[in-house]
Amino acid sequence: MADAAILDITREALLLVLMLSLPVVAVATIAAVTVAIVQAVTQVQDSSIGLSVRMIVVMVTVIVLSGWGARQLMVFGRQALERVFGIAPGLF
Repeated sequence: MADAAILDITREALLLVLMLSLPVVAVATIAAVTVAIVQAVTQVQDSSIGLSVRMIVVMVTVIVLSGWGARQLMVFGRQALERVFGIAPGLF
């Protein structure tokens, strides 16, 4: 297997990790900023409120996007194995 193929698979894997984690991080950031603004306006300074809201939002996001993420991961794994072992596409 050529070095270029290994680098290409690694690059695709890193992009996949970024693509799968970005929605969760973005939703957590938006929830944190929203809770911080609400807490500043209402002058309620309890750290457990922000943490619990963020945890709930992240859990819901992971559950909603789990099917899509698993599908993307399976497609990448199949393509990587086909390239590594030189198997005809669609055999896995």
